[in-house]
Amino acid sequence: MYATFGGIGGGGREAGLEVIQYSGSGGDGTADAAPPLLFIHGAFTGAWCWEVHYLPHFAGLGHEAHALSLRGHGASAGREALNSASLSHYVDDVAEAVESLPRPPVLIGHSMGGLVVDIALRQGVPAAGAVLLASVPPTGLAPSGMQMMLTEPWLLWQMGMLQGFGPAWVDMDEARRALFAEEMEPEVLLDYTSRLQPESQLALFEMSFPRWPRWGGVSVPVAVIGAEEDVIIPQWMVRTTAWLYGVEPRWIPGAGHATMLEPGWRRGADCLEQALEEITISV
Repeated sequence: MYATFGGIGGGGREAGLEVIQYSGSGGDGTADAAPPLLFIHGAFTGAWCWEVHYLPHFAGLGHEAHALSLRGHGASAGREALNSASLSHYVDDVAEAVESLPRPPVLIGHSMGGLVVDIALRQGVPAAGAVLLASVPPTGLAPSGMQMMLTEPWLLWQMGMLQGFGPAWVDMDEARRALFAEEMEPEVLLDYTSRLQPESQLALFEMSFPRWPRWGGVSVPVAVIGAEEDVIIPQWMVRTTAWLYGVEPRWIPGAGHATMLEPGWRRGADCLEQALEEITISV
């Protein structure tokens, strides 16, 4: 279920990148089997966010499912140097994880992870396709920050507290409102928020600015999914990303930003499964 490989630290669980693995119950491992799935998390979290529901769910559907913790996140090495990690470093991590797989995967990136996947595709990291889920758009997060400053200033303040002081300083009610559209059991919310962590200051700075494509087009099929009630990546941002790829956005009804952890997570999983079916058919 857990795998590690060398790289930023030279090998071993404490010295490499964490990849959580679930073998598909329906896959036979042959060359004509469906491509594996590689999930890339967003800011402030790690591979654990996919393991709660999505990894076992998609493995049960027959997919070979993997989730990567980017350097400095989860059980990956590099926490002490996290603030110097750039988006390009994160792309290197994705490339290393892809290289460890038997064949190119479908890359599934959430929030910051979606932008990392976008850059990886444009830099030629091998992939069978990609799904950008509530992804940071190429316009960057500055417009979203300005919108939140006007409409949700306390929520923006709480995100700053998480970055500066850690999850213990975050107001639980505001954390739920930022991440989820549904009510949640207090103990479950406490468990999730206690696992949050600060993000690379450099990566956050990079995400603030527009990053329009400079490396050519993307030759693999891409799906773009948004969460209808997302206050961090609002609908207009999802439409911007979809416009860039020339696709129609898909929507997860009644879901907030952290759709993979919502009590109604199956709605997002079903939407993702439908997108995967179309992507793999077109490969």
